[in-house]
Amino acid sequence: MENQKTSEQTLKNEMIELQVERKPNCLVEFAVKATPSLVKSSQKEAIKSVAKETTVPGFRKGKAPDNLILKNFAKAVDERWQKAIAELAFKECEKLAKIPLLNNEARISFDMKSFDLETGAELTFNFEAEPDVPKVNLSDFKIDKIKDEGVTQEKIEETIKRIRLFFSTWKQVSDRPVQESDFIIVDIDVVDEENPQKAFSNTRLEVNEGGMAQWMYKIVLGMKTGEEKEGISEPDNDASEEDKKLFKPKKVKVTLKTIEEPVLPAVDDELAKKVGVENAEEMKTRLKSLLKKQSEEATQKEYREQISKQFLEKLTFDLPESLMQREVQFRTSQNMADASYKKHHDSLSAEEKKEEAEKLKTQAAEALRLFYICKQISQDFKIDISANDLDQNVTTTLDAMFADRDLLNPNKTDQQKALLMSRMLLSKSQDFIIGKLLEEKKTPKKEADS
Repeated sequence: MENQKTSEQTLKNEMIELQVERKPNCLVEFAVKATPSLVKSSQKEAIKSVAKETTVPGFRKGKAPDNLILKNFAKAVDERWQKAIAELAFKECEKLAKIPLLNNEARISFDMKSFDLETGAELTFNFEAEPDVPKVNLSDFKIDKIKDEGVTQEKIEETIKRIRLFFSTWKQVSDRPVQESDFIIVDIDVVDEENPQKAFSNTRLEVNEGGMAQWMYKIVLGMKTGEEKEGISEPDNDASEEDKKLFKPKKVKVTLKTIEEPVLPAVDDELAKKVGVENAEEMKTRLKSLLKKQSEEATQKEYREQISKQFLEKLTFDLPESLMQREVQFRTSQNMADASYKKHHDSLSAEEKKEEAEKLKTQAAEALRLFYICKQISQDFKIDISANDLDQNVTTTLDAMFADRDLLNPNKTDQQKALLMSRMLLSKSQDFIIGKLLEEKKTPKKEADS
């Protein structure tokens, strides 16, 4: 997890002497000794500020002598004076320490210990700073080559089938029970709770042993139109241990409403025009190109997972507590907005909820650390991220089938745009490092001279 170290540094110029203390969770304390000259100039600013807002008999507003302003408005001058000292001193601190605040809304608290025209002032500042992210040294990382599976004829045929299914018409089957490769329309009700709930209504499913949940396959195979069957939902045998642990078996009722067979359109120029290209041959060529790109993106995703894991292992640094809290709150609200997750969460024991909260906190910390690491990489290696990166070049229905749904949305909110830009920052920065490491693997190292 994050480092929990404290470090100190002393800096000085003609205006202040500064002791910098970095504390855990990106907290920073400035202990400042300000010179008499800074304190005097701050007093003049304070008197001038108060004079503009007050009236002294016999003088126009803002024109009363300093001694009268001090005499008649001592408390107001004192308050402005302390604030002016703090503002000037903090500007000098920023010049010396060069430690950026967490963001524009970061709160800076100060404690005035003493201030005097003859001896100067002593005060402290406390604030949250940007994380201090280590530089990425390429020699610290390695990458294992992944074989791109490429595009098989089977994959092309499978995708063409999906296109044909999308444009198919449907023929009802009433003279036999459900068999492999049928399509069915079903209602699924959860019936083992005090208040039974409908999980799915009029949902079309393909009856495929490898493509649907095993428990569902066992129930529907052999059913007849209008028939109802009850069973228990459970995880597949090959599900991960984590998925099995999270899965809550439920008693369900499946109602088979219709058995259907698709009437598939021919793979011809007419079908090609429906997906936005001129003819069947061009459709196959474009499809192969899009599948190749999809395969390359899948390979790149595996590379990103490799490098992300190494980033988190090798580049450790503190995170601001306020940022962590916001990230955890955001993820919690996102999860709770999902009805199925909320239902799952409500069913957990107190201990399980605690474990879930810790897991969420870990995920939040890893996401924030990856963001700051990639932000550092983009700055160090001059990687540009712009709003144009959010544009998806889609000209046909065929392109849209392979496009990023989030990028396709024409009515993105500011929050959605910010999340997409963060995601783009991550992928571009990771891809840059991956490219450098793969390049090194291709370039044979020169043997040392004998």
